Amino acid sequence: MHHLFRMVLGQKDLSRAGDLFSLDDSEIEDSLTEALEQIKIISSSSDYQTNNNDQAVVEICITRITTAIRETESIEKHAKALVGLWDSCLEHNLRPSGKDEDTPHAKIASDIMSCILQNYNRPPVMALAIPIAVKFLHRGNKELCRNMSNYLSLAAITKADLLADHTEVIVKSILQGNTMLLRVLPAVYEKQPQPINGHLSELLALMSQLEQPEQYHLLRLLHVAAKRKQPEVVQKCVPFLIGHLKDSAHNDVILNILIEIAGHEPLALNGFLPMLKEISERFPYLIGQVARIYGAVGHVDEVKDEDEFDRGHGVRKHVMRHIHL
Repeated sequence: MHHLFRMVLGQKDLSRAGDLFSLDDSEIEDSLTEALEQIKIISSSSDYQTNNNDQAVVEICITRITTAIRETESIEKHAKALVGLWDSCLEHNLRPSGKDEDTPHAKIASDIMSCILQNYNRPPVMALAIPIAVKFLHRGNKELCRNMSNYLSLAAITKADLLADHTEVIVKSILQGNTMLLRVLPAVYEKQPQPINGHLSELLALMSQLEQPEQYHLLRLLHVAAKRKQPEVVQKCVPFLIGHLKDSAHNDVILNILIEIAGHEPLALNGFLPMLKEISERFPYLIGQVARIYGAVGHVDEVKDEDEFDRGHGVRKHVMRHIHL
């Protein structure tokens, strides 16, 4: 370890800590893993939470280390030690005090979180980080949880399979109010549908409480789920979707989901044709999508009872007649 790091961390010398910033990143890069391990020892001591000097030393050193890691692009080399320090924070209190001030270990966790998770496109780093990251979702620190959710959403874009193993934890966090994580669910659904299906009714019940972007992510989830052709999902989704068709912000998306369902479970929509007709009259630009649903349902009826339709004019004429095109 570089002699200045040894002095600052070994002697907990706050007066020399600022000198670390006078060193070139390349000069200290080889020392970063050892320095992180030394910080872990200091921050795990019994008096750390009350020792202002040690806390200040640790905060300065972490800032210097994370800066050097970014500048030298050496995250993969030091990820194990960095994640190890991060993990050790979970052994301590992370809940803010009555003044909404972060605890010493919450500050450490926050300071190193972005250094780790901004590397969401590096699978070796994410393989180490994600199992630890999800543990922070239930540790009572809303700000830490919110920031973690942002990074996990980015990770879901490139490494949904790593998040899929933690689907149950993610869903429970959403149901406890961390609705930002809804954007993760469409990506992990393909890998782990059952934990989501098991809580689908509870997730749908959140709709009225959500901001519009979050509502969109919930609907994206339903579109992905509809493609899986699972009857229990269809039974839960259809009444919910029909109930929100009058929402002009989402009715186009909702009809696309219903079209997907109509392609493999048309009878599930049979009882809702009057509502669809009403929607097509209220929002004429949706007539084409409604017609596709009528066509899918009408085709099933046609097979069941050929006399019900005019075979010479086909299903399209029947659709047009019912929605007054």
